[in-house]
Amino acid sequence: MLRIVSKDNNKIKRLRSLAKKKVRIKENLFLIEGTKIVGEAMSSDFFIDTIVVSDSYIFSNEDSVNVYENAGCEVISVPDDIFTGISTLVSPQGVLAAVRMNERPPEDITNSRKPIVILDGISDPGNLGTIVRTADAFGFGGILFTKECVDIYNPKTIQATMGSILRVSHSYIKYEDIAQLKESGYTLYGFDLRGTALSNGFRFEGKCALVIGNESNGISELMRKVCDELIRIPMNGHAESLNASIAAGIAMFLAGDCGRI
Repeated sequence: MLRIVSKDNNKIKRLRSLAKKKVRIKENLFLIEGTKIVGEAMSSDFFIDTIVVSDSYIFSNEDSVNVYENAGCEVISVPDDIFTGISTLVSPQGVLAAVRMNERPPEDITNSRKPIVILDGISDPGNLGTIVRTADAFGFGGILFTKECVDIYNPKTIQATMGSILRVSHSYIKYEDIAQLKESGYTLYGFDLRGTALSNGFRFEGKCALVIGNESNGISELMRKVCDELIRIPMNGHAESLNASIAAGIAMFLAGDCGRI
């Protein structure tokens, strides 16, 4: 295990810089934090570049640290204050890892017979992370993002996924490529306030793709035009709309096997 006690060490600077999107893209790495998600990453096909542990974490989690060292990846120990400087959490857990990005080709997702989600301009990292976690919970085949979406590897997004980032296939897609989804048999259901209200007898048929739009503006005009059907979740209260992640959760429940009970 490598011991580093200076915040100006180049390895520490590199890890801190992963909080920036442009550095994440350049390095092809992102940070995950916490014993559970780091353990899950070690047992998955993700490549782990570096694991960092704080002094207080080592004191309380000697067995876990031994596992990290025996796995063959670089393990760095640092004083608690230096760890806090790397962490993006308000209350750091004492262990984090730099992990290689694992974006899949869009066809890996669309070749699945499971329903998928297309996110069009989701801008809030917490919403995006919650949607990824929900897709994992309901067994969706994956998530496709338009380039207008917030970065999937944003630290707030990663935290909100609660580890689901390691299990849910994800990829970016261009608007012009969406037509290929329809050619391969997908029906695109766009959730839009101007759409037809869902009724008790509604069923999502065959290979379906749920399209969820931006928190403020909804689905873009380009996406709206390619959707096969525009639908909305009926509401009998006074709120004008639902939070994007809540709407996506309801949609995924209805379209997935859980909603077909």
